[in-house]
This record gives sequence, C-alpha cells and structure tokens, in this order.
Amino acid sequence: MAEDEFVGLDMTGYGTVRIAGYLRCFPFDVWGMETHRIALRWCAGELGLPEPSIYLDNGLRSPGPLPGLERLMDLVACGTYDVLLIPGPFVFSVHDLEASAIVGRITGSGCTVLELSLLHTSRHSGPEPPGSMALTSIRATR
Repeated sequence: MAEDEFVGLDMTGYGTVRIAGYLRCFPFDVWGMETHRIALRWCAGELGLPEPSIYLDNGLRSPGPLPGLERLMDLVACGTYDVLLIPGPFVFSVHDLEASAIVGRITGSGCTVLELSLLHTSRHSGPEPPGSMALTSIRATR
C-alpha cells in the first residue's frame, strides 16, 4: 500500500481525513456502479479512513459535461478533500493526457489521488482474500 502518501494527513482521529470518491461510466450502468461504490467505501474502511463522499457521472461520455466531476473539482479547489479514491484515471477521460491533466489539477490543490486496482489471483487459488486490493498513488505526467 502507499502508506507514505498519508504522511501529511492527520489520521489520529476518525473523520479527520476528508475523503471523496469519483466514478464515471458510459454507457449507463445500473448494477455495476453500485459494485464500484461499495469497493471505494470498503477500501476507505480498510485504510481506516471515513466513508467517502461519492461523486458520480453515470451514463456520460468523458468529452461531454460531467456535472459530478465539475462539482468535485470545485470542492477540491476549495480544499474540501484530502484524498480522492478512483478505480483509475480513465474515470476522468478516455484520453491519457486529459486524464493526467485532471489528476494534476487535483494533486495541485493538495488532494492525494489514490487508484484502486484489483490484484489478480489464479483461478485455482480460490477466492480473493478481503485484503486483495492494491492501492497506488497516481501523479500527473508533466
């Protein structure tokens, strides 16, 4: 895990770290988005973080208006959140440079962006253990 990413955060008391999550899916996904919300909440709990406020743009293409992302970006710019959990930078845009620029704006506002990645296990090794989420910090490419 990327514990070094939490060095500057006050994690001495529950609820002191302000955390958000962002999800976007196209086309509209009725069932899968709830699974992703649960995964973000679960990961926050595993890290000892409070439950994240989830911002969602379901059924919207990345080049178009994304009201959930716009609201999140406004709040990040105001210093509302310390940590943002995402499944990957693709939620911001399908174009790597654009996604990287958005990550740069978020991290530039002092918010740590953490990407959740499932660790793949062999199908013959049984079900994945509860702690099988990998957590990595992402930074904008300059």
